[in-house]
Amino acid sequence: MENGSFFLTLLVWIAFFIVAIPLVRRIRHPDQRPLAAYLIFVSLFTLVAGILFALLSWLAVYLGLSQALERVVPAIVFLLLVFAPAYLVAAWQARKPRWRRPPPP
Repeated sequence: MENGSFFLTLLVWIAFFIVAIPLVRRIRHPDQRPLAAYLIFVSLFTLVAGILFALLSWLAVYLGLSQALERVVPAIVFLLLVFAPAYLVAAWQARKPRWRRPPPP
């Protein structure tokens, strides 16, 4: 990866982390601590998006469709298939109430 594209990717990811702060504050469960909800959201979003990106990239190369991703519409569909499920999983987990251990017997 070139230095320029690495720094651009890093800047986009930092911007995402900053934009996620008010989003998570709005969607989190009232019983969930704000920092915990934020960390759950960004870590799950990153993990799911990374896994989906790797799998869909491999699938596109395996099926010979990698050249199609140079066009705008297939690239947008690819990004939606990566980021929409990642957002849904991360938001679902951030909305869950805080897990509490049952008291010992």
